[in-house]
Amino acid sequence: MDTLSPSAPTSPAPRHSQRPLKVLLVHELFPPDFAGGGEYIVVEIARHLQALGHDVTVLTTGDPSITEHEGMRTKRLPISRYRLNLAWKAVAAEARDADVIHGFTYHALYPSHRAARALGKPFVCGILGLFGDVWLEMRGPVIGRMYRAAEKFLVGLPSDIKLHLSEFSQEESQRLGVHRPPDRVLEPGISLGEYYAKSDKEYVLFTGKLDVRKGIDTVMQVARELPDVPFRVVGWGERFDELAAASPRNMRVEQRPTDRNNYLSVLAAARILLFPTKAETFGLVLPEAMASGCAIVSTSPLPFEGVRVRQDDVEGTRRAVRSLWDDPELCAQCGRQNQITARRYDWKRHADELEQVYRGLLDRRRSAAA
Repeated sequence: MDTLSPSAPTSPAPRHSQRPLKVLLVHELFPPDFAGGGEYIVVEIARHLQALGHDVTVLTTGDPSITEHEGMRTKRLPISRYRLNLAWKAVAAEARDADVIHGFTYHALYPSHRAARALGKPFVCGILGLFGDVWLEMRGPVIGRMYRAAEKFLVGLPSDIKLHLSEFSQEESQRLGVHRPPDRVLEPGISLGEYYAKSDKEYVLFTGKLDVRKGIDTVMQVARELPDVPFRVVGWGERFDELAAASPRNMRVEQRPTDRNNYLSVLAAARILLFPTKAETFGLVLPEAMASGCAIVSTSPLPFEGVRVRQDDVEGTRRAVRSLWDDPELCAQCGRQNQITARRYDWKRHADELEQVYRGLLDRRRSAAA
């Protein structure tokens, strides 16, 4: 997911027999600070846990004078997100009264693990990034190996449970040898009521961080080879100026909109989402585009209607975009079916299942102590 969004949780069902939980969520960034989809996921988890009546605090980095975001309580450490790795004592101090510590990749995992071990608290490991060998492309062969090793170390830290966003993320964990029972998949949600489809579908859309992992170079090459097809790229990242300057005439490159309604309008007017990603733990933009009535051309293993292509297969991707673009009715049929499929991604369900995970961990601890 590439834009933060409110999700309007419904009022919680009464839970007369169970007390509210105190939950500490630990993540390296939290709005207004933003770097990618991880922040959106942590925001929605916090929002929907609060809607269930739980007492939630988000521990993060940033300006300590910012103590809340949209009604969600925050504690911000005045350090970089990289130094958060060393701040386990600060995590422990904030978690002293918490029932559960829920830390997320990457830089919040080690301090959350250390704090939970020191306090004897349940530790939930949330996997928001798991990229394996793609680090070598992202950072080069030397630095990439260091990142890959650090990733394996962090996601392999002992925890009561690891929560993956998708089956393919869990499969990567198994490949790395760090998957253990009762690790499981808990799919995220999207803000289903916000998305809509325009009748006039205008372009092929890519939205996301403009880096090698997301497949932006494949998008650029396909656009050059289809000069009569309009492309729109909406994103951010260090390569933004470079890619904007190098874009062909049929491609419009623009910064990620800060206004949520503008972003929804961008999705609504897209006929095709082109998402040739090389590594994802989920890829929230895909169900967002599905909910907006787009046909999909992607490498993602998520279920969708459109064309699934191989990584770095520029020719196959070009053919897929060409065939769909030339058949607007087929695109519309794919879009309608995708809107139905997108309904499976529900934040209320995610929060309900996450609450069950927390309570199950606490029950097991109480049983072991007894």
